[in-house]
Amino acid sequence: MTIKGMYGVAMVAVLAAGAAAPASAQLIPGVTLTPEVSVSTLGIGPELDARLSELPFGLRVGGNFFSLTRNISSNDLDYHGKADLQSGAFTADWYPFLAGFRVSGGVRLNGNKATVDALANNGTITVNHIAYSTAGSSVSGQITFREVAPYAGVGYSGAILGGLTLGFDLGAMFQGTPRAALSAQGPITQTPGFAANLAQETASLQSKIKDFTIYPVAEFTVGWRF
Repeated sequence: MTIKGMYGVAMVAVLAAGAAAPASAQLIPGVTLTPEVSVSTLGIGPELDARLSELPFGLRVGGNFFSLTRNISSNDLDYHGKADLQSGAFTADWYPFLAGFRVSGGVRLNGNKATVDALANNGTITVNHIAYSTAGSSVSGQITFREVAPYAGVGYSGAILGGLTLGFDLGAMFQGTPRAALSAQGPITQTPGFAANLAQETASLQSKIKDFTIYPVAEFTVGWRF
């Protein structure tokens, strides 16, 4: 299933649970359902929390998305970067005290990625310390991550007023070593030595991001328990 598909499933599940809930106090016997809205370091999105009423276990499914832009530098090349956060989550919860505290583990379908475009300075870009004309040319790239990433964390979720619930989780997504790829278009690609310099620039960018193997997750949720 694609990340967009995962997000769609989560949205449908949350909306369906919310629409059907008034007809029944428990849609599934022995299971407490809580449609939620999640705001986290992975973005915003819907979440559905299903907890067994008499056992210390639960399951959550959800999706998150967000976009942001910023300029970054690597070696002597400046980039305009855009990060697109989109992921879907399957999370199993254990409630050791049969209360709100939980220990969680699961997987995320990780569609997070970043695109970068080299910024020109006075009509040139500097690739591995060599200035090249940008006339009719461009340099761009992508940073991608492992598509399936394990997740572990701890948190708390409880009702504060009637069915209104608040939750908070702290954890980590183990996304592996990011992968950087740069490419060029236009006459610049025919310049002698450019391909080797672009490969060196790619290696420099890869070195800059290689330690981002763990993505910290802080999540806040608000929902309604049925």
